[in-house]
Amino acid sequence: MIDDLEARALAAIAHHERQYGVAAPDRLRAFYRDDPRRYHRRWAWQALPLYGNEHFQLALTPPTWLDKDDDAINGPGGEWADAGYHLPIFVSAQSLWVVVDLRTPEARVGWYEEESFRDGVVATGLSLNAFLAGLAAQPPAGEEAFAMGDDGDDDTDWAEDFDDDDSPRAFDVVRD
Repeated sequence: MIDDLEARALAAIAHHERQYGVAAPDRLRAFYRDDPRRYHRRWAWQALPLYGNEHFQLALTPPTWLDKDDDAINGPGGEWADAGYHLPIFVSAQSLWVVVDLRTPEARVGWYEEESFRDGVVATGLSLNAFLAGLAAQPPAGEEAFAMGDDGDDDTDWAEDFDDDDSPRAFDVVRD
């Protein structure tokens, strides 16, 4: 995981705001200022149409749609019209993202899976604060759970989007 996560995440949010012409809520910026690493590899429970009622291990992911599967769907001008109003903050197994809704000051949380993008985000009804408060260190014993694995794939997303040789502003220059 990168050392200056906060600066790079804030730069990515600013880039998203310019790219999509939206404003992110202050609560999202506060999430990155308050050391989000403590939530890395935590577990969340959610009922999802493609998965049923499951526990998912979450990994921090850069708050950008760049390099997240198919840019023709998630990127500016892509097929998913609401991409600009949502930013991923966690990724789980199966390229399932936890996203925040930028239109809500409390940064309401939902789940997004590209394969079902036409259905949009599965809303949790939870603010970012409530969602984070419900994360667990482990899934309940004996219950079905989707783990991230030990290969470190979630960490490579940070390396690709925020190369350690780049400053936070370099991200904007390169990507704009």
